[in-house]
Amino acid sequence: MFERIKLNALEDYFVPCSGRNKKGVFFCRLTRYSEEIHKIICRYLEATRKKGVCIQRKIDNPDEKQLSYYEEIMGRDFQLNPNYFMVSLKKWLPRIQENQRQIIAESFYDILLEIARQGKTKDIQENVYIKFMCWLYYRFEPILHESGNGDLPKILFEGYLNNYELKMMTILSKIGCDILVLEYEGDENYLKVDPDSSYSQLLRMEGTSFPADYSVLELQKQLANKRTEAERKNFRTEKIINTNTWIKGEPLMDTLTLQSQRGDDPRFFYNLYTGIYGVEDCHSYYSDLLKWKMKAEAFGKKIVLIEEKIPPPSFEEIGAVKRKNYNSANVMMNDLVMQIRCENRKFQTYCQNAFLETFLEMPDISVQELLNAAVVQLCWINRYGNQLIGSPEEGSIFLFYGEAKGKNEECFFRILEKLPIDSLIINPEGSPQQQGIQSNLFFAKKYDNVVKREKFPVDLSCIQFGTVAYQAEQDLNNILYQDTGIYRSQQFKTAIPVSLQITYEEIAILWNQEAKYRPNFEVFDDKVMVPVIFSKVSGIPANIDTYWDTIGELLSEEVIVIQEFPYAKSGNNPFKDKAYTFLQNGRLKKDQIKNYSTYPFSFIREPMQDYMLNKLQEMIDSKIIRGTCTNGMENLITATVLNMDKTLLRLIQKYDFTKQIPKVILVHTKESSGSAEDSILLAYLNLIGFDIVMFVPTGYTTVERFYTRPIFVEHQVGEYKYDLEIPDFDGITKKRFGFASRLFRRGR
Repeated sequence: MFERIKLNALEDYFVPCSGRNKKGVFFCRLTRYSEEIHKIICRYLEATRKKGVCIQRKIDNPDEKQLSYYEEIMGRDFQLNPNYFMVSLKKWLPRIQENQRQIIAESFYDILLEIARQGKTKDIQENVYIKFMCWLYYRFEPILHESGNGDLPKILFEGYLNNYELKMMTILSKIGCDILVLEYEGDENYLKVDPDSSYSQLLRMEGTSFPADYSVLELQKQLANKRTEAERKNFRTEKIINTNTWIKGEPLMDTLTLQSQRGDDPRFFYNLYTGIYGVEDCHSYYSDLLKWKMKAEAFGKKIVLIEEKIPPPSFEEIGAVKRKNYNSANVMMNDLVMQIRCENRKFQTYCQNAFLETFLEMPDISVQELLNAAVVQLCWINRYGNQLIGSPEEGSIFLFYGEAKGKNEECFFRILEKLPIDSLIINPEGSPQQQGIQSNLFFAKKYDNVVKREKFPVDLSCIQFGTVAYQAEQDLNNILYQDTGIYRSQQFKTAIPVSLQITYEEIAILWNQEAKYRPNFEVFDDKVMVPVIFSKVSGIPANIDTYWDTIGELLSEEVIVIQEFPYAKSGNNPFKDKAYTFLQNGRLKKDQIKNYSTYPFSFIREPMQDYMLNKLQEMIDSKIIRGTCTNGMENLITATVLNMDKTLLRLIQKYDFTKQIPKVILVHTKESSGSAEDSILLAYLNLIGFDIVMFVPTGYTTVERFYTRPIFVEHQVGEYKYDLEIPDFDGITKKRFGFASRLFRRGR
């Protein structure tokens, strides 16, 4: 057990244990202030940082989490017995030595026995005991096993001690810790708990009262700043980074400039920090990028390419960063910066300096927020640092290709601008306002043209080089087919068909019109809105012979005629038993369908295949067919669409969304109604953009009984007729009067 000894001079606090007259510790109170005393306090505070504890105003009581953990480990069995305390301390604080455990156990017993003699209940005794155990574990455990040896641990207490805090300090002094209490408001409060100064010594020194704004927290900040300035001398770089003062304003060409050609002042490393937004030449953009990359590599430059975003740190990278409990940002940064590791010592110094400078520039945020940001940057520096080490003459390039955004990426770019490397951001479809770049040193090159951002070209297999004539042709195409109402063949890869709500008479007007001439035709970037007809004509508006003649006039190569139900027969559908494997939770497995051995759309052009499968998914999502996603109807929908006959598929293959629209005419004269497959097929053809007219002289229900809502317009045009035989349309002599004047006339 250590004995409290008298302190004669404040400097004695720093005498090692072996140099003191007795095996003793100092436990003193200080109420006066002077410049000399201030220097000693600062020195003492630094000692607590290295080996000790600093307590500001009070020791907080254990919170719920701490109490819960204590109960989980130790239970709630309490005995006022030294042996019980010995066993409990061994379990709770396994790192402390046997003699320390003995001192603490005996102190606990004396304190709690005194409480018991005062008439306090066992519950109160237990609560005090648990408070002390939690204080030892959560506030003082790191110094317990170091107490009593060499430079004794130092405890600095700011404020006045209450009864239990005094008892805890007394225990710590007995096991070998020095304690200094700063009493800014005088000694009066202390004497209420220790009237005779039995436990600590009041230092009677010359001086004045402490300044009103004096605090340990402010001292810690001042000392941390001094340490930062001192430690940053260790990170002085070989050369000063000189950013963008030498560039000619053409970033790609500037990156190819060797270091010796950028400037002649040996004090500087001339680096580049620029961005290129938009493109100069839309046709040669990607081939120009590849040529630049190949030329840079031929010059000996190392290129680190990042596309779209910097991958966030992995769990392993984050786990490799060692962290402590930090009470100030400076302490934290000075600890973290030492974890930057590069194979090249000089480059490592640049990285460390850039890391510290960048975080010193940041506005005030909490230590925890700063820690989170610093860990990300530390992981990225350690990930890319060695990749960026280039030769002093050729150098290296950090190339970010995409839209740089987000606070972490912005911070990383601010670090990169301070390194002896070139940093380049390229976004062919963006502008610098979108990038979150805050540096005054950043130079942005802007072009008016933009192109879709595709993968960065890394080798010749990625690029097709065009001739001047080809590029001129592409320019002409852009002029001719951009907002002019003129469209090249198959210009659009996808469409949004919309069924027109039209009158009966308008069918004749629209039937042979190309899509681009129809009302509500619109162009939206890479897709078009295609107006289509989906109508049912019930009854006969004229005599029977004229009725058949008028239907015959509708026929052409773009028309498929359905003359009987069921049309889409289910018995020979090879996909019916397989369709469920192509779906999962109502979503098509498009890649699995395409890779199926008998995939029926394989001969169709690739964009149209994607369009067809997307429309199939859209049909399932719309639940237009009864039982979809409830009774397994989505399986039948999939099987029916995949089993379309080749006549339909050939019409779809040549379908150009701006021109003639493929068509289906249904002539239904019998009592039989369409099957579920027929309903599915017609709804799907409507969805992908077919014109469909159903002639039903009986007025009977056909396919609509399977729909969850009306999807076509029905026109009642005359009397219902039954048991009509459909003639051979090829044998009917077409009369030379207009379709509109016959079929779409209400009567003769």
